[in-house]
Amino acid sequence: MALNKRAKPKSIGLDSSGFTDTERSGNLPLHLEPNPEADERMRFFLREIGQGPRAGRDLTREEAREAMSLILSQQATPAQAGGFLLVQRYKGESPEELIGFAEAVRASARTIAPKVKGLLDIGSPYDGRKKSIVVSPASAIVAAAAGVPVVMHGEKHVGPKFGVPIGDVLEALGIDMDGEPEEVERSVEETGLGFMRQARFVPQVFALRDLRTEIALRTCFSTVEKIYNLAGASYSLLGLSHLPYAEKMLSAASQMGFRRIMIVQGIEGNEDAPTSRPCRAFLWENGEKAELRINPAEYALQPATAEEMSGGGAAENASIAEAVLSGEPGGHRDLVLLNAGLRIWLAERAASTAEGIEKAREAIDSGAAWAKLDQVRTSAD
Repeated sequence: MALNKRAKPKSIGLDSSGFTDTERSGNLPLHLEPNPEADERMRFFLREIGQGPRAGRDLTREEAREAMSLILSQQATPAQAGGFLLVQRYKGESPEELIGFAEAVRASARTIAPKVKGLLDIGSPYDGRKKSIVVSPASAIVAAAAGVPVVMHGEKHVGPKFGVPIGDVLEALGIDMDGEPEEVERSVEETGLGFMRQARFVPQVFALRDLRTEIALRTCFSTVEKIYNLAGASYSLLGLSHLPYAEKMLSAASQMGFRRIMIVQGIEGNEDAPTSRPCRAFLWENGEKAELRINPAEYALQPATAEEMSGGGAAENASIAEAVLSGEPGGHRDLVLLNAGLRIWLAERAASTAEGIEKAREAIDSGAAWAKLDQVRTSAD
């Protein structure tokens, strides 16, 4: 019962967001003055979560939000921040903690509110892919051409994987991935497509990139940055590496303002479903959760070969995307058809995945998908 007798240091009096105006703007000082109250609060949080399975505990949503606010505002020392993130990884974040972390990040972020109906947010892992094709950019362009507004987000050179992220492929396609929030908002409204770069939208998280690299493991940031919904989207598509994490990710994402969420255990743990095998997915809608099985054989799609799945660097992935958008047949095309179809169905522009695939096929064959690529490229000039 010693757990109940621990003295709780008082909250240090952060405002409702946990940030000052200076901190929220991202203009953090290089060296903050020591803050004894912040230091003691972080020590308290570390003691609460770090005493092992018998004496330790999960933080409440409010405690998690405060702890993350201290880390983002750099009132926690690097040692405290790194220790906190590592202990959370080994303890396993609870859904309530993930929600609190996400709320703190959202409070520090620059958000947008595009005036579009039924926006789809693509929560692709920020550290990208090392071994496989990056299907998401082409699939998003096709979905946008079929009438689904799409927003993507990410950053360059994110660990621990340091793979090819979707932003690098978009950049190789000639699409702006470094726009200010008002520019991204306008792009979504005018073209149906936008990309939110973390350095522009969440500079406090971006400022922790070196710390995250030194930790060398995925932390709660890897989940939070996929679900934080900075554009107020109605729909969310997420990638999942580890199945045991699906339940808590859905629980946390369901508190971010989405009305419909799908998690896909896809290619290399990303949000793209393969055509060479079935994969598992999880759907959340109106408070109900369901497990799905995405079987490409049901849609008479050509399975991608091992060579077609290999992808390569950003430039090679962009070339593959251009070939598909221009109408070239083959395994790459059917990969994009499946994943664009899933996006169209998830955003309720089709009654089934099969109908979504047909709408995706029409968008490519009619030239609308290539025209969409041209439109988005032009908007960046």
